[in-house]
Amino acid sequence: MNERLRFVDPTALMHLSRGLTFNPLRSAEVLDDVLAAFDEKNGYVSDVQAWVRGGGLQNGPCPTLPSGRIVADVTETMNAERKVLHAAAILKLEREAGIAPGVFLSMVSPTLDVGMRVELPMRALLKGNLPLEGTYTVYLHVLMTSDGRDLVYYGITKRGWSLRFQEHTRSAISRESHRLFARTLRDLTAARARELHGVLDERPKLRGLITTICATGLCHGEALDVEEAMVEKYSLASKHANGLNMIPGGAAGLRAAQRFKGTH
Repeated sequence: MNERLRFVDPTALMHLSRGLTFNPLRSAEVLDDVLAAFDEKNGYVSDVQAWVRGGGLQNGPCPTLPSGRIVADVTETMNAERKVLHAAAILKLEREAGIAPGVFLSMVSPTLDVGMRVELPMRALLKGNLPLEGTYTVYLHVLMTSDGRDLVYYGITKRGWSLRFQEHTRSAISRESHRLFARTLRDLTAARARELHGVLDERPKLRGLITTICATGLCHGEALDVEEAMVEKYSLASKHANGLNMIPGGAAGLRAAQRFKGTH
């Protein structure tokens, strides 16, 4: 299949969507089709791919368009016959002009009936990159609530961000974890489930979930540095009202965890 696709590396898409219901091979096909059609109009995707093959971020920022950020939105839906359909469209986000292009994987949770979206850097999915397997990824989870808050949590993983999120979810459901992120996810999803069953619950409810891949293809040290900076700036609970990280990220978090273990 890889030979049939002009731009998309299906192995990279499979790596970054591992654990999702999305069919990565079908998604790669529809994504490649919409990128090829858009490239015929202005050559933009070819420019980005040339930048990737030339070393990517080592040679400066990713090419952007002054008219707006380019996002390829791949959606997964189910029809009345319960057949899964995939479609893709190019979005031009004028407010985000100057930001590197992305790929959105958009879906709806079948159990909670809330929108879910995964935001991937387009550069990571194009042919010409080094393999992602064995590298580290820094991710961001945003829990959107019925009272208008966006609660944020940054993490780092080598195994796949979705697998890590499933662990958080299982811990939340089983009430095993006392971590702030798992507890918050548990409360939001429980309140949403009660709402769907017509049970009055005044607690805030989950209204949507966005996961953003902030950086990928990193070595361990690079990933620790990125996570530490992001947690400190946006999501450390002791500093930020909507933050869900209980301890600092990166190397600072590892030191904090070691100190905690040493006192117990």
